[in-house]
Amino acid sequence: MGLSQSSHYSHVSHVRDIGRVIVTPYQEVYPRLEILEFYGNPTYALQFDLLIQGYQALQERPYEDMRSFYQIAGIHGLPYTTYDGVTGEYPYKSSEFDLGRWGGYCHHGDILFPTWHRGYIQLIENQLINVAKVIANKYPARQKKKYVEAAKQLRHPYWDWANEKALEGVPEVFLKSIVEINTPSGRKNVPNPLKRYYLPVDLSDRLPEGLNPDDKNYKVPNATYVPFTPKGYPTVRHPNNHYKDQYGVLNSNVSTYVQTVFRPGFYQMFHINDYLRFSNHALTSQGKELPAQSFGQHPSPDPNLTLGRAHFSSVETTHDSLHAVVGGTGGHMAHVDIAGFDPIFFFHHANVDRMIALWQEMYPDSWVPQNVDVNGTYTDLMYSIDYDNTDLTPFRKSKTEFWKSKDVRDIKKLGYTYPELEKLKGQDLKEIRNYIIELYKPDNFYEDRFFVKVTIESGKIRGTFVVRVFIDLPTANSETPVTSPHFAGFIAMWQGTSGHNHKNTLVYGTVDITAAMVRLGIRTQTHEFAQETNTTTGELDPTAIFNNYTDIKLVPVMIDGTELTTKAAGVKLAEIFSFKHDKVNKNFLDENTGKFHAIKEF
Repeated sequence: MGLSQSSHYSHVSHVRDIGRVIVTPYQEVYPRLEILEFYGNPTYALQFDLLIQGYQALQERPYEDMRSFYQIAGIHGLPYTTYDGVTGEYPYKSSEFDLGRWGGYCHHGDILFPTWHRGYIQLIENQLINVAKVIANKYPARQKKKYVEAAKQLRHPYWDWANEKALEGVPEVFLKSIVEINTPSGRKNVPNPLKRYYLPVDLSDRLPEGLNPDDKNYKVPNATYVPFTPKGYPTVRHPNNHYKDQYGVLNSNVSTYVQTVFRPGFYQMFHINDYLRFSNHALTSQGKELPAQSFGQHPSPDPNLTLGRAHFSSVETTHDSLHAVVGGTGGHMAHVDIAGFDPIFFFHHANVDRMIALWQEMYPDSWVPQNVDVNGTYTDLMYSIDYDNTDLTPFRKSKTEFWKSKDVRDIKKLGYTYPELEKLKGQDLKEIRNYIIELYKPDNFYEDRFFVKVTIESGKIRGTFVVRVFIDLPTANSETPVTSPHFAGFIAMWQGTSGHNHKNTLVYGTVDITAAMVRLGIRTQTHEFAQETNTTTGELDPTAIFNNYTDIKLVPVMIDGTELTTKAAGVKLAEIFSFKHDKVNKNFLDENTGKFHAIKEF
């Protein structure tokens, strides 16, 4: 940071105590709907009216109110203050921040990432529904009954950013300044609360002169700063030097990464059958998360690095990439500390929760094991032990109890579901898996699929960056366009800018390079060297040669475009694997068919 972190942005010292905020299940089960199906669809017009008015109401509440959008958004990271009186057994101290303890309540890089964020979406959904019910009762008598029913059925929509429709960019409903809705006093054009949120107080610390939106000659701060948002200024996405959203850049980026990052990420994720590997992006260098063994016949070059058997992307890994793509340099979504203040955050995480629910449907017997939380949270010490009975603070089940992972395992008991789960009722497990795996199949069927798994040490660099993967292009750098046929995808390091990026944590991600290999005419089949050797020279046919060690180029790039060296970025290893589709079920990649090709240390 440009200024000291010691204050921890604790400017909010007085809160409005109106009783504890309790997250309650709903009596009836209704589906959360995709925003593209929800917005502009006459079937859900009344629910949309209530959603917009609900978000308006939460954003307009006094910021001291625990039920306000400001307070709910601030649970995730900044302003690192107590929510609803919840301090935990080990209250957070600002002096611990620089030692590595995370100052927000959110869980990242540990096994509670899925369940904690499930509770988070439940909280804001609860508040929206409560407000919607009040608003519904204000409609004229001829409309009131229908709106009361709509409020009962309302659930928080999700944005499926890996759907092929996302190739068109971000849905219009998140970009429009004005939306037309029917209110209790008639049809109106109202400011769109899903586009942005205006901060009621300063957020973060002021940066050096010229990097704050209210400075003259403002310039977007680089990725190593948490952007400062002055009171009265809105959240932004890919801002320019006039603090205006650049939606052309935003839409272009989303469209570009649907096929290379988002869809392949989810497709890989659904092949993981173990909750530990599925749940989060982290490994620890002391062997506290995964067994200290590497995949296949190749031994780890460094026994201190736990490579494990994980070779596909976790749900958190793909989640991270969306944050980087939507926020951009200077945008709130790109920063862990302030992402929750952009309303699109909750639509993003509703989709992540949907992914978790679909994964649970595929692997119903795998759930939260006991494990280590390296980074800690506002209520949990670093290196504390988490399991399915750990409190998901600050989400209250009652005045004296908190929700736990074991409580949120069955979403129907919480009162919601997702459309795909409704379609799968009554089907056996094989049919369920076949259906779900097809949802995000990124490309045509290939007998062999090739993957590059990258292991990165967290905390080497402050701020969010990505590691781009190029194949068969040794000259690739940060200027090489991601539209290049050599670009295979990226791994996002969505992280803060300060001491809470613990240096004992390794993050891993996997890029499927198969489609790029096919584009470039690189063989993916098993080589038949007898047929590929020139009988005169004894040399291999050039079209058959692909050097797994030298022909994979990793390019770490900050979200502002600055290129990093692999060493500076903390890149430790690149491993190349291939897997065959299972002969019984061509959609599934069987670990037993995996082949190790190369490992490269950095």
